[in-house]
Amino acid sequence: MKRRDYRNSIIDGMFASVYGTLTGGVFLTGFALYLGMNNFLIGLLTAIPFMVTLFQLPASYYIRKNGKTKRIAFITAAIARLFWIPIVIAALWPGLGAPVKCLLVLMLLFLSSAFSSISYVAWLSWTSDLVPDDIRGSFFGTRNMLCGAAGIAAVLVFGNLVDFFKEQMDRFPEAIGFTFLIAVVFGLLSAYFLNRVGEPQTPASTGKPTMGEMALPFREVNFRRFLCFSFFWNFSVYFASPFFTLYFLRDLGFSYRFVALLTAACTIASLVGMQAWGWISDRVKNRAIIQFGGWFVVFLPALWTFVRPGDYLLPILLQLTSGGFWAGVNLCTHNLLLRLSPRESKVWYLSAHNITVGLGAAAAPILAGLFLSLLENGRPNFLPDGLIPMHLVFYASTLMRLASLQYFRYVHEPQETSVRTMIALFGRGWIRRLSAVGILFKRE
Repeated sequence: MKRRDYRNSIIDGMFASVYGTLTGGVFLTGFALYLGMNNFLIGLLTAIPFMVTLFQLPASYYIRKNGKTKRIAFITAAIARLFWIPIVIAALWPGLGAPVKCLLVLMLLFLSSAFSSISYVAWLSWTSDLVPDDIRGSFFGTRNMLCGAAGIAAVLVFGNLVDFFKEQMDRFPEAIGFTFLIAVVFGLLSAYFLNRVGEPQTPASTGKPTMGEMALPFREVNFRRFLCFSFFWNFSVYFASPFFTLYFLRDLGFSYRFVALLTAACTIASLVGMQAWGWISDRVKNRAIIQFGGWFVVFLPALWTFVRPGDYLLPILLQLTSGGFWAGVNLCTHNLLLRLSPRESKVWYLSAHNITVGLGAAAAPILAGLFLSLLENGRPNFLPDGLIPMHLVFYASTLMRLASLQYFRYVHEPQETSVRTMIALFGRGWIRRLSAVGILFKRE
């Protein structure tokens, strides 16, 4: 990978991170509450980006047949980001009723997410050819760290901006509309630098893709196990994660400013984690890190049930823990996918994984949102004092994450190492550092 491509890919990622931050998270949840969406519609809203992963199948067929991953990634990314202009217009149009606005926003977001999903599978195939396996952990660790830094800046600046316009001027619709339009600008800048990244020479496809070739990911036992793990893991994660921001804003009464601070704390921990886990993954590979970090992220939803309105220290500690360990799990899951995908059929393996993940991540928030909607008219009598329906969702997510992590033991990686070996390597590194410090003190 050329130094210029390395630089352009990082700049593209940083601008894309700002775009994703400003069109998701606290801003998207606040937007949904402004439109009057209930729990079920919020669950549907957050499920849309995962529902559209099915579009990756025909996109993969086209990529496998014609190549041109760079061109596809660039064009579809630009189109996806431009769709946010009509989304803002539909939401703020004064003559439309709330139900019509919700319907239009959901339809336009579906189209935006569809193009974004196609862009992602093309980008992933392209980038995996561009970045050598021996530096993949370090490269994506550095790239993700800088992208996270850009996201921190965006959420802090615009979180305070939205709070100011909401509390001081009572102009929340204008503030959120302006935020989304700025996101479009950053999204188009991202696409510009994406287009400046080089495209490696890949062997030309021989003949049309066949059904047998498309079915390869499901025939390989180890990859099939990885797909099953990915489905259940993402179902368990997204059963709760789309509702955390709603929980912060509505149930705990946090301000946009404090939610932005929580997001920043999580991202800062992720920045540190990306560098550390990237360095470790280049030495011990990915499976051990996923197993180790998974034990920490499993119990995070249940721990959030102990937070009460007015608590500030515990939420920050939970976000720091979340960012640090999710950085390792996400980075190494991404790298493990690339390692398990053979070069000649890579696009089918990537699509099979993304569609499988998408199905799990799409079904979960819809079911959780439906469950919450059934209970939203009043607090159920069977719940003890201090518990609310959202807590049941968090406990269910914890139990399902725990079961999914147990299944991951059956997934294997080439040249894998054990958790014990990883801890030993990490421990020896700290011992060497402490020994060096001790020698310095002795010399003095």
